[in-house]
Amino acid sequence: MKNSGFKILCADDSIAIRTYLADLLKSWNFSVTTCSSGKEAWETYLADPTYSVFILDWVMPEMNGLETCKLIRDSHQEGYKYIMMLTSKDSTEDIVEALVSGADDYLSKPFHPTELKARINTAYRMYTYEQEQKQIEYNTRLACYQALTELAEARDYETGQHLNRVAAMSKLIAKTIGMDKTYQDQIEIFAPMHDIGKVGIPDGILHLPRKLSPEEFEVIKTHSTVGYQILNGKPTMEMGADIAYGHHEKWNGKGYPRGIAGEEIPLSARIVSIIDVYDALRAVRPYKKAYSHEDSVNCIYSDEGKSFDPKIVAAFRSVEGKIKELFDTQYKSFSETPH
Repeated sequence: MKNSGFKILCADDSIAIRTYLADLLKSWNFSVTTCSSGKEAWETYLADPTYSVFILDWVMPEMNGLETCKLIRDSHQEGYKYIMMLTSKDSTEDIVEALVSGADDYLSKPFHPTELKARINTAYRMYTYEQEQKQIEYNTRLACYQALTELAEARDYETGQHLNRVAAMSKLIAKTIGMDKTYQDQIEIFAPMHDIGKVGIPDGILHLPRKLSPEEFEVIKTHSTVGYQILNGKPTMEMGADIAYGHHEKWNGKGYPRGIAGEEIPLSARIVSIIDVYDALRAVRPYKKAYSHEDSVNCIYSDEGKSFDPKIVAAFRSVEGKIKELFDTQYKSFSETPH
C-alpha cells in the first residue's frame, strides 16, 4: 500500500464495474472500498470521513453521483477530497455540470486501465503535497510552541528539567487512560506550558529561597490566569490554555484561580495537576528537600477525590513504576547543576 492514509471509495450500481475497479486499484497497492449506490457511499463517508478519493458513477439509484459529489464537497471535512465522475455522459454540457457540482475530474465509460491509473496518480500527488504542507505547518507550530515553553525554562535550570519531565509523564498518563495518539502528542507538547504565566511573576518573588508569605503566594497564584491570557484565543493552542488555567484547580473545588470542581476541570489540566505535584515533591527546591518516591505517591493517594480526579489517580497508580523511572532517569538536583 502506497500510503495507509490514502483511501479510495468507489460507488457504482454495477457489480461488474465495482469488482473491476476494486481489482485494478488493489493491484496498484491502493486501499479501496466499494459501494452499490450514492446513498451507501454517502453513509460510508459519514462513518469514515478519511477517504481521499471518490470515484462516483453518475447514474445510480437512490442518490446519483452528482448529488453525492455535492454532499461530499459541502461537508467541509478535513483534507481535500478528490472526486472523479465515472460516466458515459461525455458532452461538453455534462462535463461542465460535473465540474460545477464540485467534481475534480471525470472518466468516460468504457475506460482504459492506464487512463484510470494516471488520474489516480494525479490525485495521489495532490494528496502527498497536502500531507507535506500539513507537516510543514505542524513543524512551524511546534517551533512556536517550543519557543513559548523556553520562556519559562529560561527562568531557571530546574524549571526546564521539570517541564521536560512533566511532558513525558503526562503523555504516559494520557496513554494509560486510553486517549488516542493525537491527544497524547498534544499533551506532551502543551503540558510544559502549564507554568508559562510565571513569565509575569517578578524574580524577587519567583526565586525566593524560602516558603512564601500569604501575600507573596497570592502573587504567585496569578500565574495561572496570566498563562491563560497568553495562550487563550490562539488557534491550535486551546489545550495549552486549558492546562495553564486549570492545573491548580482541585477535584473538590478548593483550588484556584476559579474554584471549579470535578469534570468542570479540563481533562488535560487534571492530568498535568497530579504530575506537576508528584514532580515538585520529588525535586529539591530552595525552600524544601526532595521527598522520596514512596512519600510522594502517598501524598497523592491520600488526596484522591480531594485534589485529584480518582480516575487519574487510578491510572497513575497503575504506572507508578514507570513514573518513578521517568523521574529518576531525568532528574538532576541543584547540587549537580552547573552554575
